[in-house]
Order: sequence, then C-alpha cells, then structure tokens
Amino acid sequence: MDSTGATARTPRMRRSPVSSLLMPESPAISRSYDGSTPFSMRGLPQVPGGSMKTPRHSYHPRRAGVASVSMDDVVVDVEENSSLLRSKDGPVLTPTQRKIKIGLYGVLNTVILVPLMISFAQIIFRDPEFQPYMNDLVKLVLVSAAVHQICFTCVSSLPFAMGQVQDAGLIFLSAMCSSIIKSLHEMRGDDFSMEEVLATTLFTMAVSTAVLGAALIVTGKLRLASFVQYLPMPVVGGYLAFIGFYALEAGLSMMTAQSIKEPADWIKLADADALMLSVPGVVAGTIIFWVNSRWNHMAVMPCCLAAMLITFYGLLLVTGASLDDARTAGWVAEPPPSPRTITQIYGFYDFSKINFSHLTEQIPTWIAMYFVVAFSSSLDVAAVETALGKPLDHNHELQTVGISNLLSGLGGGFTGSYLFSQTIFTLRGKLDSRYVGLIVFFLEIAIVLSPFSIIAFVPKVFFGALQMLVCLDLITEWLWHARNKLLPREYGIVWLTFLSMVFVNLELGIVVGIIIAGFNFIYSYIATASVHRVMKRSRVERDLRERVLLQNMRMAIVTLELEGYIFFGSSVKVMDEVRRHVLVTNTEKQEAKTSTLSGASPMLSRRHAPSPYVARSLNDSFNDDLTTLDSVFDDHEMHGYSSTPKAGKNGSSALHAARTRYFILDFEKVSGVDATAVRSCFNATKELLAQHGIALIFASVPTDAERLLRVHDVIEKEDGSGTGSLVFDTLDKALEWCEDELLVSEGILPLSESAPAVNEEGQRWQLLDELLPRPDGSHRKNDLGNSKPRSSEDSDSILTRELGEMYVTHWLKQEGDTLYRAGGLVNGVYFIGYGKVDVFMPSKIHEGLGPGFRG
Repeated sequence: MDSTGATARTPRMRRSPVSSLLMPESPAISRSYDGSTPFSMRGLPQVPGGSMKTPRHSYHPRRAGVASVSMDDVVVDVEENSSLLRSKDGPVLTPTQRKIKIGLYGVLNTVILVPLMISFAQIIFRDPEFQPYMNDLVKLVLVSAAVHQICFTCVSSLPFAMGQVQDAGLIFLSAMCSSIIKSLHEMRGDDFSMEEVLATTLFTMAVSTAVLGAALIVTGKLRLASFVQYLPMPVVGGYLAFIGFYALEAGLSMMTAQSIKEPADWIKLADADALMLSVPGVVAGTIIFWVNSRWNHMAVMPCCLAAMLITFYGLLLVTGASLDDARTAGWVAEPPPSPRTITQIYGFYDFSKINFSHLTEQIPTWIAMYFVVAFSSSLDVAAVETALGKPLDHNHELQTVGISNLLSGLGGGFTGSYLFSQTIFTLRGKLDSRYVGLIVFFLEIAIVLSPFSIIAFVPKVFFGALQMLVCLDLITEWLWHARNKLLPREYGIVWLTFLSMVFVNLELGIVVGIIIAGFNFIYSYIATASVHRVMKRSRVERDLRERVLLQNMRMAIVTLELEGYIFFGSSVKVMDEVRRHVLVTNTEKQEAKTSTLSGASPMLSRRHAPSPYVARSLNDSFNDDLTTLDSVFDDHEMHGYSSTPKAGKNGSSALHAARTRYFILDFEKVSGVDATAVRSCFNATKELLAQHGIALIFASVPTDAERLLRVHDVIEKEDGSGTGSLVFDTLDKALEWCEDELLVSEGILPLSESAPAVNEEGQRWQLLDELLPRPDGSHRKNDLGNSKPRSSEDSDSILTRELGEMYVTHWLKQEGDTLYRAGGLVNGVYFIGYGKVDVFMPSKIHEGLGPGFRG
C-alpha cells in the first residue's frame, strides 16, 4: 500500500479473506587474438553530487585522479582534440614528434596485423581446393580488414581503436566453406568447377557477415548488449581453445600441403618430409610464445617476425639455395602464374555460378556465430574499458562492430571486431589520434593494390609459426591457466566443449557445452542452501503464562524458509528437508508403515477434524523416543534430533525436542514455483504430514504460486472450502494462528479472545477503568474478576458509564474496516478491548522492519 493505516480484523482467523494486493518488490573477461584474458569489472558511472553509492575500485576515474563527470547514459565520445589519454607525468611532445610517433605506431600495427590477417585467411580457406587461389583470397581478407579498420576509426568512440578480421568468427566461416565443399562432393563427386565453389563460398560468407552486422546493430539499438552475454563463459572458453587447435591444424596443413582436418588426419605427419616442413614452424612459434611471455615490450613481436625472415634468407644464402629451390622443396608458396588485379579478384563473385541451395544449410552455423561474435566483442569492449579507466557504452560499441560487419559483408568481406591486443598497444602509446587507424587502413589497401604476392616471398614457416603462436596462447590460457580462474565443474565444461568440437563438430560442440552448462547451473542452484529452518515466534504481545507455555512448546512448530525459484530439480531437496525436520514417535512410525503397506489413504477424512496428536497435552508432547520422517520407512530407528537444541542447565527454561504439530512453509523469499514442484513436492508433503496428523500451513505465497497451489488442491479455495492446507498472507499471521491453537490445546484461551464480551456494558467500562492510569500515575491492582469493595478514595476515581461517555466513544468494527489512514486528522487514541488490528505501511518503510511486514 502507499498509505499508512490500521485495519481491524477478528481474532483466530484461519485465513484473511483478501490476499495481499502487493507483492514484495522484487566480471567481465577480456580477450585478444593471442588468448590473454585479464579479469575485470565494468567501469562505474559517476554519481552527481560528489557522493558514490558503490565502493571506488582501483580503475575508477576518481581514484585515478580524473575529474568527475556527471552522466546519465554513459557514452565516451572522443574527438581529436580531447585529452582522454593525456598523462600528467608524460613528456609533452612537439607537433613534429607527435606526428612521427603516430606514423611509427601506424607502421608497427601494420607490420603485426598483415601477417596475422594472412594467417587468418589460411585458416578460413584451409581446404586444399583453395590453395591455388590463396594469393587472391589473402587480398580479399586484407580488403575486409581495411574496411573494418576504417569503420572503427570513424565510428568508434575510441580514437585508438583497432578493428580487423578476428578469430571469433573465422572458425564459423571456415566451417561454412568446408560444409559447402563437402556438399558439392556428395552431390557431384569431383565433377564440379572451382568457379562454382568460389562463388558459392564467398557469397555465403559475405551474406552471413552482412546479416550478422545488421543483427548486431539491432541488438545495440535495442540496448540488448547484456543479453548476448548470457552465453556461458566455459562454453566460450572451450570455443576459444578450439580456435587455437584449429589454427594449429591450419598451420600444419599449410606447411605440409596435407589436408589435416580431423584427429585421424594427424597420422599424415608421420612422413619424414612432412615432419621436416612442419617442425621448424612449430619450434619457431613456441620460441615466440616464450619470448612474448617473458618480455612485454612493443618491439618484441616485430623483432621476432624480422628474425624469422632474416634467419630463413640467411640459411638460403649460406647453403647457396635459391628462392626457386625453396619453392620446389615446399618451403615457400608458388607465385601465381599471372597476378590478378583487385577487380579480377572480385570477379569470383559470379552470381551465375552461385549454388543458392547451400545457403539454408548454414543457418545453424550463423546463429552460433552471432552469439559468439557478439559475446567476444562485449568482452573486448570490457577489456578496453578496464585499461582505459573510463566506462564505455557497450551498446554503442556493439553497434560499431555491427556497422563494420555490415559494410564488410556488403563489400564481399568477412567478420571482424575489436582487436583487443593492438587496441591496448595503441592506447599505451598515449595517442588519442585517429590517424593511427588511418595509416593502417591505407597501408593495407596499398598491399592489396601491389602487383606482387606477399606469400610468394615469405616462407611458410613464418605463417606456420604465427598460427602456432595463436594456438599456444589460446590453448594454454583456456585449457591450463583457466583452472585457477574457474570453478572445477566449469573448468571441466571447458574441456568437454573443446573435445566435443574436436571429435564431433563445431555446432554440436557448442550445443553440448550449453546443455552441460545448463545442467551444471541446475545442480549448483539445487546445491545451494535454498531451504532453511528458522526459529521464530509471532509478534503478538502475550501475558507471562502464555509466553511460558509457548516457550516450552515452540519446538512443536516447525518453520521452513524457502528461497529462490522452486522447480522440479529443487523439489527433492525440499522434501528431504521436510522429512528431516519433522519429529514423530516410533509408535506413529509403525502405524504409518502399516497404513502404507495396507494401501490405506494417508489423507484425513476431514481437513479440520481434530487430530489425536494435535489434541494431546503439553506433557505428552515431549518424548525421548522421537524420530524424523526420513527414517519412517527405514528398518533402523533414529532417536533424537540433531538440529534441536538440547536441554540446558536451566531446566524448564531450556528448549526440548517435541513432537511436531504444525509445519509452516514460508514463501517470503520465493520468486516462483513450477507445476512439477507443486505436484511432486508440495502435494506429497501435504499427504505425508496429514498421514501423521500434522497441519501444513503456507505463508507469504506469491500470487502465481498461490494460483498453482490452489488449482492442484494443495491449499484451500478462496472461500475457505476444499481439502487444501491453510494459507496466510504473512509468516507472522501463520505463527500467531499456530500459537493460538497450541494454547487452546492446553485449555488456555488467548488473552485477545478472553476479554469481556462487547455487549456487556458494565464490563466494557470496568475494563477501560483498569487500563487507564490513576491520577497519581499508578494502575489498578485488582482484576476484572475481583469483587473486593473499593475505598471511598478509589470510588471517586472510578470510570463510570456516565463519565466515560463524555470522552470515550465505543466502536464495533467489522473485519476489513479502516481505523485510520496516514495523513488523516488525529481524532483520538484507540484502545483495543477485543480483537486485533493489522497495520499497513508503505513498502519503503516496511522493508526495514524485518520479515513479516508487507507493504
């Protein structure tokens, strides 16, 4: 409710006629192509007014000494003249020095990126059928990389952004190529033209990339970047490890000219010539990986690449062999007989040669590619965000990735995204200029327009070493180092996903990983402590006699607090907890076993019929021969109760194990219940407890769950009819009802119901006279049943009917009537002579008052 007030209700109500109208209000991992995955948290937006609502982390701008900026929708928009990366301690560069540094970083990025793009091209087109066209296909990949780079340079909020064809999507593109070639082989054998293969594969990949870009733009526009991050991290880790394995197979295929696509194909490496051609690349890649992990410097990678070229040509010079001899031996790719121009290369997209029947077969692969590329792009943005120390708008950056893929696909290109490693490399250079990206773009275009082929002059070992580097980075990160970053079961999912992709296929591996991750979530959710026993009493004020009796009998009321979503998986645990916390006598255990074996109905003939167990006295409730229900149908006996407090030295004041009479299920923290749990758990619980004469009571049940429980006859109908269990709006009301029933079973009527009847005029004024203080501030010492004559002094201060009616008005309120509302005029003080009231408060107030209060 939005108002504060009090509403009258009658005592000992088994259920309020109207249910409560209101319900309770209800690390990013970055990665690069080389597999580095620093864990981080997303940047936090500033809070206006100079006060922070969350702790300040080390990467927060305020702790980094950056002036605070108030923003609602956090978008970092960096222009050329901004000081986003300006360092206080860094040297101030002159315009000439700054231009030289920008040019140097542009060239270094190109030197690193071009070989990497060539390696990616060989991964995409790993099938032997593409090898005669590899020079031209490499140029198509470089064109696509240049398109991605110019898009990121112009659209991204980060002026230092590096975007290229990326490893996250190229495995899916390669799978599409292999699938089309396999289908053509099955349809026509070897009787198909390469023009048809090139046209179909290139068109399929271009359309897939363009549609992927459009989907990413829509995702960002709808601000659903967080949605794509639901893909389980262990599944992504297994996929990234598979990329490394895939890169290794592609590198071995390229160096040995053998088709290595499956684990069974590795036997081909047993040939001496194949080992001779592949071992140098594997060793060189391993050395580069070790050097990079040992020394973290911008010049390490370019120096390693230059060292490989110098070593290769140095060996040719020493041995006296020519480049043609190296090509004949298989160390260098053959040059194309007649190099094609870029316009001739785009002639491969011949619509008359496209076989459109293969497009629909790639839909499952495209769906998997969408989620993986979107997820990996979000990780890259989070990594850049952490390194930058400023929050970024993930939805805006996802739109940037979408635009680059859309334009790349329309230009016949391939999927791409942020290249985290080179973006951070440029960031650390403290350059807030977009000219670095422009230099990379123009150099890549220049290489594409050059009349010669790079791979005809660079040894295969060079590219094989790069692919070995990618393999070691990704596999060691996700199949080894991840053991310290993930839970053991999650680490196992990484391996299972990886092995499924290696020995089955890519799409099925992702599906298997997601299914296993789903079962792992279910198991983890069930394993958490979602069921607790709580020791509580109602907030009803009682006299000393009632408090003593309830203190001794409180163990007869068992309250279980449920939490989270109760579904078919967690219902078994709920049933186990019910059996474990209910105490019955061994005699009842034998009776239950007998009735079950004889097929007698466990349900009571009437739900509200008094049970012999409920009606027994206090002295009969305590029995040393008690056992829990989880051993009712076992042959052994369980004496005592482990979770029950033992009797202490204070004797009567200590708690004793007692035979369970009432069992309360508190749904205050339950978010929902499914139909399977209702039938397999709560219906079975009702029957089990009814068999032993134990009243099952529900409290604080959400509206949807209450409807399901009522439909399945677990709880009573709206009008109180039916054979269902009782249900109360709050746990406090349920506890109050159980306590009242316990007191009645001992022959004690609760104080709220033992007051004088309202139609007895004399008793009403006598009660008020007893409640009001005397003129000297004291209270009457005699009670209502004391007929001892009063003194004359007392008689003068007695509240008579005539005197009382001058100041007091008697009201008889019906259930549901309102006594007062918040904001209303103060018109007096209320004394409750008989009955009870409920106080309703705004939700923001009741939340701080503890369980049992609902707005």
